[in-house]
Amino acid sequence: MAEITLQEQLQHFGTNIQSGLTNEQVNGLQQKYGWNEVKEKKTPAYLLFLKHFWGLTAWMLEATVIVSFLLHRNFDGWLIAGLLLFNGIVGFWQEMRAAKTVESLKAKLTVTVRVLRNGDWVNLPSKAIVPGDILRIRTGDFLIADMLVINGHLQVDKSALTGESALIDAKENETIYAGSIVKNGECTALVIATATNTLFGKTEGLIMSAKHKMHMEEVVGKVVQILFSIVVVVLGITVVNALLGGESFIATLPLILILLVSAVPIGLPAMFTISMAKASQELSEKGLLVSRLSATEDAATLTTLCIDKTGTITENKLSLQDIKPTPNFTDKDVLLYGTLASVKANNDAIDDAFFNRLSKEGISLSDYQQQSFVPFSAANKRTEATIQHHNETFVILKGAYLTIQELCTHPEHILDETVDAWATKGFKTIAVAIKKNNTTELVGIAALYDPPRPDSAEMLAAIKQLGVTVKMLTGDALPVAKEIALQAGVGKNIVAINEVRGMLQQSGSVIAQYDGFAEVLPEDKYNIVKSLQQQKQITGMTGDGVNDAPALKQAEVGIAVSSATDVAKQAASIILLQNGLKQIVDLLRVGRITHTRIANYTVNKIAKTLQTILFVCIAYLLTKKFVVGPIDMVLMLFLIDFVVLALATDKVQWSKQPANWNIKPMVMKGFVLGILLFAECLFWFLWASHQFKISNAELAHSLGFATLFYSGICAVITVRTNGRFYKEPISKTLLWVIIADIVLVLILLPIGFTGFAALPIVPAVCTLAFFLFCNLVINDSVKVILLNYFAKKQQS
Repeated sequence: MAEITLQEQLQHFGTNIQSGLTNEQVNGLQQKYGWNEVKEKKTPAYLLFLKHFWGLTAWMLEATVIVSFLLHRNFDGWLIAGLLLFNGIVGFWQEMRAAKTVESLKAKLTVTVRVLRNGDWVNLPSKAIVPGDILRIRTGDFLIADMLVINGHLQVDKSALTGESALIDAKENETIYAGSIVKNGECTALVIATATNTLFGKTEGLIMSAKHKMHMEEVVGKVVQILFSIVVVVLGITVVNALLGGESFIATLPLILILLVSAVPIGLPAMFTISMAKASQELSEKGLLVSRLSATEDAATLTTLCIDKTGTITENKLSLQDIKPTPNFTDKDVLLYGTLASVKANNDAIDDAFFNRLSKEGISLSDYQQQSFVPFSAANKRTEATIQHHNETFVILKGAYLTIQELCTHPEHILDETVDAWATKGFKTIAVAIKKNNTTELVGIAALYDPPRPDSAEMLAAIKQLGVTVKMLTGDALPVAKEIALQAGVGKNIVAINEVRGMLQQSGSVIAQYDGFAEVLPEDKYNIVKSLQQQKQITGMTGDGVNDAPALKQAEVGIAVSSATDVAKQAASIILLQNGLKQIVDLLRVGRITHTRIANYTVNKIAKTLQTILFVCIAYLLTKKFVVGPIDMVLMLFLIDFVVLALATDKVQWSKQPANWNIKPMVMKGFVLGILLFAECLFWFLWASHQFKISNAELAHSLGFATLFYSGICAVITVRTNGRFYKEPISKTLLWVIIADIVLVLILLPIGFTGFAALPIVPAVCTLAFFLFCNLVINDSVKVILLNYFAKKQQS
């Protein structure tokens, strides 16, 4: 069967090759073919809900329920089952909220394409594209539909779809497929199939997998393994002692299971999910999109940021400031020929500067026909257009001054001083040459200026104040780079990459000597990132082009700027929605806040686990009675769990220095506080039992519960800060959850219920007052002294 030709396709969809589709045509085609999107297959809600009853923690609690019923402790069994169900409902609700956050981010990360509609080139989301649309495709684009090339030449990478590693050429009347990536060239193309009608069935999404395991999660996992080992040893000694004392194993089994559960981070998954989702939402509101949730955590540890000049430090709004022709040509010739070596549909910053100036001058291009166009690439550093003017055909070259000079038949150096003078002002020089009869002649040069953004100096200073080293990387000439770096406050020590490339390959330590590098090639960016990582630096990288993708992918924090190609966005973990540096400052701050919240959870878990297991087991060895029962422990675990989840939204201060994975201070803080809490719990339980004449087992359980609960809930206030607790404001959510838990237990204790004896109000209130004093005065002081000791030791 013969393939349908381009003309037949145009007729089939009713497309005018000069003006594209009309709005009326688009509406009809959209009704016929639908939106250009593939609906993601989602896990049924009931399976997501049931997942909360599967896993080690859930199995232990479910085993406790079964054992409770076997021992005819029906009330205990029903209450634990109810609490387990309630926890599952809350976890499921939080998961649904996080999923909605991710969905909103996906909607904002939609690929934007340049499409010809009603005679104008406009930017539209890929979802709105219909068969029959005419698109402008460039290097770095991610193809969102099957298309037929109208004119131009591309090299596309289909490896993600077919496994073929070689680049495939696509010329006029040849088909390019959805899911491919344009590596070289540009073209105009006709959309012939969208969504599920494409050859490969669906378009690729921009969102990368968010399942990267966070380093902090690994750290917490190791800490939990140590704690679990301690729990098993201490609990083993206690159980053996109990069995020797006449207790039956089946009678101690519920408490054994519950104490093992206390060592498992029951709130860990929800804590991470809420923390990361909240951070992503905060960043989205500030103009950043996170395509990999763990990138927020990576940003907290960032030590060196390699930053692109164009569009990040500068406004990425080039204006043509000056023109200097050679003696045989005029200013008008430079402007005219420079514009002829451009394509308006590409929306390129340099091309737009020429088109805008040409429009102001009122110069017409109607007598000139662009027969072919070779786009700019990092390798050739120029654009090239074949032009027909009446009966004459010639070629126009436009690009870097040195590059164009080398191509001239008789290079002229009369403009060298002008180029140097422009560079000292921060101007970018673009040279224009004309090739006729095998002779290439320099027409002249144009000065383009992309000024630093008004807030660049302030934002760069803010990044440096956060302890992050900034390195500017630019492909511009050294004089231009130096001037922009000086204006933006990057630094004075800027060097051309050619001068240090050899030393860079031998030792990456040379990077630390400079504030920035000029005349950088894409492969240099990748090598610089690798070298910094070999120096144990956590590295960030900003970029926008297809050739920046390897460096963006390699960096721990790859940041695609707002004007980045689709490939760059795919490689990056953070995508800026706006130009400038403010969003990067926000990223660092939010990342460090998130890191602090997770660290607070870890310290709390260490302290709480040590406190619980030591108190229950040592108290048993001293009194020969278990001071808490299974129902007490389960109730306390779930009540404390609400507070732990609230830590994920706590109002904490960002660190002035990058976070690190030196967990020794964090572990020591948790261990010291855990031992203090244990000692305070044991002292209070023994003293209060004697003082308030508490002798029977059920009342002792109530006192044991009050002791563990109030010591743990008050400890959260101390754990959440590294300084004095009153110097950092607490979030309203966390404060009200703590107050609600305290009041609820203060009501439950004097009332009592089946399996839970009523504790008089006086010992209940005294217990709360004692642990408020211990945590806010004694433990808070010990914490500050301990952390100051570690800080001084680290500095020395």
